[in-house]
Amino acid sequence: MSLAPQPERPDIDAGYGIGDPQYPFTPIEWDDVVRRLTESRNYWIATTRASGRAHSVPVWGVWVNDTFWFFTGPKSLTGSNLARNGTAEVHLESGDDVVLLFGEFETVTAPETVASAYQAKYGMSGDGSETAYRLRLSKAIAWREHDFPSSATRWRF
Repeated sequence: MSLAPQPERPDIDAGYGIGDPQYPFTPIEWDDVVRRLTESRNYWIATTRASGRAHSVPVWGVWVNDTFWFFTGPKSLTGSNLARNGTAEVHLESGDDVVLLFGEFETVTAPETVASAYQAKYGMSGDGSETAYRLRLSKAIAWREHDFPSSATRWRF
């Protein structure tokens, strides 16, 4: 079962071709986004430092039950940033098959399904010193380079 509402055009400057009739909207299927989120090995997490400067770091994570999860130490820079301000972004590594997630991270106890998915994906479950973070998704944007801007798609949650 998919959590995605109806796909729509994202708000991207018209100079990129959004809304131009020569690029009709052909939205990406949410199932394709879920596949990419599930198969990806590395995810970029963008948080905000106390100074207001951005902080981006690659992490391992899993997409389980329509939710993105990752683990980090609570005293790591990413953990400290999220404790102060949970608003963050998650990006996949590809600049050709783009998926961007926006929302608020919360610290939680990871359910067994998440720990099992992490173990299956990375061959390790962590040593218990790391905190689990769950993204409360508010928006997702995806596009494919080969058919941009037609494929640029947004979902609001």
